Amino acid sequence: MYPLEEVLIWEAEMDDSLQQERQILAAYQLMKMDLTDRRTVLLQGDTIDTFSLDTVDQAILRVEKLISEQNVIIGEKEKAVQTMYEQWKQLLKD
Repeated sequence: MYPLEEVLIWEAEMDDSLQQERQILAAYQLMKMDLTDRRTVLLQGDTIDTFSLDTVDQAILRVEKLISEQNVIIGEKEKAVQTMYEQWKQLLKD
């Protein structure tokens, strides 16, 4: 097992990293909302600009992929923190 000081430093760094990852996720979600609004505006016009609509649709798909990837990253980091807590909890029991 790791010395307590190293674990506390790792936990603080992981917390900072998780906060950054969540901020990135929030930015991606805002981008998706903005793109969705733009798509709605394009569809409300008298004529539909299919090139622009296709471009926005592709951007939405890309941002959705980024959101999915970001959720995986966050999940993995949260799992690593949970695993470390469980290991320390078990160690302190023994």
